[in-house]
Amino acid sequence: MANLSNLPNEILITVLEILATVDLQSLIISQLTNRRFRELGQDAIYNVQRKSAVSHDGDTEDIEINPFWRDKFQGLFNTADSFTPKERGKLSFLTLDGDYTRPFRRLPWAQLENRRVAYLRPEASWRDISLTFGKAPITHLDVVKGYSGSGGDLVDYYQLDLPSSGLTMGLFYDVLLCDKATYRHETGSWELIVGRRLKSYDVLSEYECFIPDDRDLVDKEAHQAAILFVRGGPVRRRPSEVEGQDSWIASSQTKQRLLPWQGPIQNFIFTGYYD
Repeated sequence: MANLSNLPNEILITVLEILATVDLQSLIISQLTNRRFRELGQDAIYNVQRKSAVSHDGDTEDIEINPFWRDKFQGLFNTADSFTPKERGKLSFLTLDGDYTRPFRRLPWAQLENRRVAYLRPEASWRDISLTFGKAPITHLDVVKGYSGSGGDLVDYYQLDLPSSGLTMGLFYDVLLCDKATYRHETGSWELIVGRRLKSYDVLSEYECFIPDDRDLVDKEAHQAAILFVRGGPVRRRPSEVEGQDSWIASSQTKQRLLPWQGPIQNFIFTGYYD
């Protein structure tokens, strides 16, 4: 009886490309079959990502996080998703309150040690796959941070130095573990907002807070951009009070290049009156 393994490589890659766009999880699992399927599966992923980047270049089609990532990394794109229904019923505001690692510890694959070890391998296949696999890649990521304390509100901004291929799932994961991108144990929440881009750093500084729907502050039609919005503030408990706070993610931390504002400078200095 004929099966997929009997197909020549050229046809099998085409089949795997179709599978990748329909069911990314099945393609990733298929790579465990043997060495041939692993190599062809990687080629299929590369081809789909390359075609997506070219065919959607400058396109106005809305981008979105691949459903497979939303399933396997639920809670990393919006920390509110890491709370259980019972916790939601008790809390008026879904803040991490010092438990910075909660979204990581509660990932679907983080519960069993053998699965966790497999996912956190440096060479794990998920790390090199686009966050928006099958659609145009995210080529611009703003990191906007807002801290609310007794001394008032503070805002900060960084831009992630992205490769031309765009934002991958692994790169996004590492950014969340970068000290500069969050407030660590004083992080209250974070959310990845796709399809938007910071329009003006000067307006952000003037507001001293981030308003996602403000048209003077945010470009809401930035189709290959995203904003990582991080909130922080004083917490009621110390990091040591949270069980397993850094027991399994610290070793995964890498340093990412975060740049200051790269857009046009809009503010000016008034030096005097004209005659």
